[in-house]
Amino acid sequence: MINGEAQRLVGMFFLMLVLGWILRRAGVLREPHIGWLPGFIVTVPLPALVVESLVRARFSSALLSIWLLGLLVTGVGMLLAWLLGRLFRLRAGTQGVLMISGTLGNTGFLGTPLIAALYPDQTDTVAAAVTFDMGVTALMVNSVGIAVLARYGKTGNGFEWWESLRRLGRMPVFWATLVGYGLMLARWQPPNLLLFTLERLAQMTVPLALLTIGAMVRWHTVGARWRALVLIVAFKCLLMPLLVWGMLHVAALPDFAERALLLQSAMPSVMVSAVYASVYQTEPELATAVVVVSAVASLALLPLWLQWFA
Repeated sequence: MINGEAQRLVGMFFLMLVLGWILRRAGVLREPHIGWLPGFIVTVPLPALVVESLVRARFSSALLSIWLLGLLVTGVGMLLAWLLGRLFRLRAGTQGVLMISGTLGNTGFLGTPLIAALYPDQTDTVAAAVTFDMGVTALMVNSVGIAVLARYGKTGNGFEWWESLRRLGRMPVFWATLVGYGLMLARWQPPNLLLFTLERLAQMTVPLALLTIGAMVRWHTVGARWRALVLIVAFKCLLMPLLVWGMLHVAALPDFAERALLLQSAMPSVMVSAVYASVYQTEPELATAVVVVSAVASLALLPLWLQWFA
C-alpha cells in the first residue's frame, strides 16, 4: 500500500491539473500565459531543481546503469512500436507518433518534479530521475525522435544532427545538469543561502507544471482518431512501465535507481513530440491528443505504480 503522504500528493497532483483546466475555461489562464509558462518553468524552477538535487546527492555507478538501461529500454520500445505498426498496418504518420510519443515520456517537465515531490528526502532518487531525463529522453527526442517524425512526416524535410545538438545545447536544464554533476563530483557544497534559494525555486516546479498541463487539456483534440489514440496512450502508460519492470528483473540496480527508472517510464508522452510532429506534419492533431490524454491517464495510474513498485 502507498502511504498517506503519497496519497495526499497524488490527490494534489490531480487537483492542480483540474485547477489548471478550470483557470483556462474561466479565462484566467489565457493562450499567451499557456504559451509562456512552459518556457519559464524550464528556464527557472526546473534548472534550480536539477542543480539543488544533484548537489545534495552522491555519485553512484548506478547512474551510469540507469542511462544505459534507459537507452536500451527506449530502443526496445521503439522496435516494438514499429512492429506493432506493421502488424496493424498503421498509416505512416500514426506509426511515427506511436514510435516516439509511445516511448518517450515527459520526464523533465513532469517526471523529475513529481519524483522530487514524492521523495523529497531521497536525493539519490531525484538524481537518478535527472539522469534518465537528460541522458535518455532529452537525447533521444532531439535526435532519434526528430529523425523518425521527419521520416514519417509530410513535409519532406530532412533531419540535421548539427541542428539537433544546437537545440539540446540551448536547453537551460542541460547546462543545469552539467553544473549539478560537476558540483556532485567535486563534492563542493554551495553556500547555504544559495541552496536555500534553489530549493525554494524548485518547489515552484510541480504546481506550475501541473497547472500548465491542466490548462493545455482540450478534449476536442481527441477527434475521430480515438482508436489510434487509445493504442498509443496504452503503449506509453501501460506497456512501457511493464517493459521496464520486466528488464529490472534481469538487471541488478539499487532500490533508488529502480524507483526512478520505473516512475519515469510511467510518465505521459513528452510534450515536445507534439511540437516536432507539427513541424514535420506527422499527424500533429493525434500527437497533441496523445500528450493531453496520456497526462490524465498517467496521473490516474500513478497510485497503481506506486503501490506495485513499493
